[in-house]
Amino acid sequence: MASPHAQWTCAADAVTVSSHEVSCTLHGAPADTRVWLERMRQGMLLAQAPVPGTWLATLVDEALVHVLPATRCDVVPAFGRICDDWVRGIFAAPFWTRFLAGESSDIQVLAFLAQLYHRAAGADVHNRIAVERCTDVALRPLLLRQYREQRGQSTMLAAGLLRCGPAARTFLDSGAFDATHALIDFIIGAAGDMPAYVGCCALCQAPAAVRAASEIEAQFDALAQRYPSAADGFAAVCVHARHDASVCGGTALLSQWVEDAGEPDVPSRLRMLRGAYGVAAAYRVMFDALYRLDETL
Repeated sequence: MASPHAQWTCAADAVTVSSHEVSCTLHGAPADTRVWLERMRQGMLLAQAPVPGTWLATLVDEALVHVLPATRCDVVPAFGRICDDWVRGIFAAPFWTRFLAGESSDIQVLAFLAQLYHRAAGADVHNRIAVERCTDVALRPLLLRQYREQRGQSTMLAAGLLRCGPAARTFLDSGAFDATHALIDFIIGAAGDMPAYVGCCALCQAPAAVRAASEIEAQFDALAQRYPSAADGFAAVCVHARHDASVCGGTALLSQWVEDAGEPDVPSRLRMLRGAYGVAAAYRVMFDALYRLDETL
């Protein structure tokens, strides 16, 4: 499957595939390379791994295309590595460069915190719908536990944001960005297809490495220092992140499901990839929308 962050342009004698992290120009690639790339946005089943030295193998080496083995019994770590790569691509977006450098405007920071709130409120919806629609006897209790562990967390984010001053209420009352709605709606749609929904959750729970509470606190303390007017909002996000780390650390939904139900079949693996892809792509659109707030000031 193509990376959700990959874009490509075609010239007469070359195809250039790039992301914010890397750019790769393919000289002498087949004329239908662009067609194949478009197909790989939805994922493709390959009869064999890409042959070394071919254009496809080159894109795999550059992490612009990812391959999930169809039959090996290590789908959890293999899928986790793909999700980690795609999450890293999200954080390579221009918004994060500005935001982490302390260069975002107050409007951008408050809008960012508001989108986190709306995203958490949307999670209550899709987590509940997934439980209601699930007929997989191994997966349903895991989804029910996830719903119970995560529901209601948006209230703490809203409370923290409202402590950031009168302007913060405007961002709550104005509702989520269209891009944030699209993210939530995609996951709600995936909740009717359990492998796709597991893929969505795997992306949301990436990276796989569990962070210590002290590391989480240091991250949000640093953000509070860069943006003191939003310190209460970051404190609330920190509590939210610590909670997620404590209940999800080491026991992500995908690994639990595979342990209880066994390795997913080939079609299920492809649907998992499509779920993760859709979430990663939607997050990028959301952060691009946040970035453009400052571009128009």
